[in-house]
Amino acid sequence: MLKCQRQNFHHSKLPKPGTVGRIIGLSTVDPRRRCIVSHYPLTDSLDYRFSIGIHTVFVRFLDSGEIRRFSGIWFETLV
Repeated sequence: MLKCQRQNFHHSKLPKPGTVGRIIGLSTVDPRRRCIVSHYPLTDSLDYRFSIGIHTVFVRFLDSGEIRRFSGIWFETLV
């Protein structure tokens, strides 16, 4: 029997809160817009039985102050 802790289901590395970056790869978001990681949700599923780890982040766009939720795979850290 395989024993392991629950982890990020999508195996993407989530950025730390306060990290500045941008959302890339989505046609609905201009990749030039800079944003900052605001916080993580408590769970990614409304039904806690199906939550297998957190893989989304809330970001605040620096140009408008808008807060939106995205999967961590779309966030690219600016260096």
